[in-house]
Amino acid sequence: MDESTIFVFRLLALVVLVGFLPVCAYTYFSYRIGQRKLEIERILRVLNITSDYRNVYIQDIGRMHFFVSVLFTMSIATVGLSALLLSDELGLAKTPSLLLAGAQMSRANCADACLVAYQNGALLAFGLGFMGAYLWGLQGIFRRYSMNDLLPLAFYHFGLRMILSSFIALLIYHAVGGFSFVEAGTKTQNAQMLTPTADGVLILTVFFVGMFPQQGIRWLSSKMGLGGRNNHPSVRKLSLNMIEGMTSYDVFRLEELGIDTCYDLANADFIPLLLKTSYGARELIDWLLQAKLCVRFGDAAEELRARGIRTIADFEGLTDDQLETLAKETTLLLSSLQKATQFTGSDQNIERLKRAAELLSHYWEGETQKD
Repeated sequence: MDESTIFVFRLLALVVLVGFLPVCAYTYFSYRIGQRKLEIERILRVLNITSDYRNVYIQDIGRMHFFVSVLFTMSIATVGLSALLLSDELGLAKTPSLLLAGAQMSRANCADACLVAYQNGALLAFGLGFMGAYLWGLQGIFRRYSMNDLLPLAFYHFGLRMILSSFIALLIYHAVGGFSFVEAGTKTQNAQMLTPTADGVLILTVFFVGMFPQQGIRWLSSKMGLGGRNNHPSVRKLSLNMIEGMTSYDVFRLEELGIDTCYDLANADFIPLLLKTSYGARELIDWLLQAKLCVRFGDAAEELRARGIRTIADFEGLTDDQLETLAKETTLLLSSLQKATQFTGSDQNIERLKRAAELLSHYWEGETQKD
């Protein structure tokens, strides 16, 4: 197979991978977005919410917003995939670049061949980080399409994730000094001095960092002591993984909306959260009430869950005898359990959430709603 044929295949792969984005957005906007708008109308009508909300959320899924977001993501995808698939044709590694060469630019004993080899390795790390983010993003786009949750914001997050992942992968490559080098006399030549396993670990690392850039940032922050007060032993982490029934995708979906911990979820506004996601009212309310339980009791929420108390609303109606039994069977103080019961009975927000779940559960025409 000659070089021209290989170039055509690479170019075709580039067109197919980038072309998936506008095709997916077009089919969603043409055939599926009507159901999304209908559901928003129903939520606003049932909960008797002002029509101003309708204008805001309908504009959020408008044609122009889709066009701009998809164009933004396509531009980033084209640049990243071109660097990965067409680096030889574009001669990216042959031209000295501070971004690709890093500290090697200042080394006097690094010959031209050494610099090209190092930059080829940097392009590999950059491309693998980008491809990890791109493949993860394609999976997310398809899932959101199937869940009728493909909003313009998803494309913006996709594009920014590709940028972030690529540069974190490149940073890791420079931090470990690239792949292996050996000095022979006055010349530095590229060689496999590291074992294949060690080089393979670096390759896998940059690829998976591309798929999960936030985990890479958190790891680096913890190692460098940049977590601030969040690393203090007295501060409870309360990650969203504590919520029963929440998958890693659900955690990522909520993080897109700025909800990173149970603290955020417990204090989130229910209506915007319902309108900005495809989750059902009952599922969201269950998560909100679980988050309130985790915020109040921390890790001890697991003990309560094992005894049938999944959400803060389950404290409603508990008798003194039942509270005393819980205090004996768990590590929680009786006073804490009593305060939780008082809080549940007096918090109007919990009652509104339960009422909203009841109202939005009516789908059948002609079904009566009891006050």
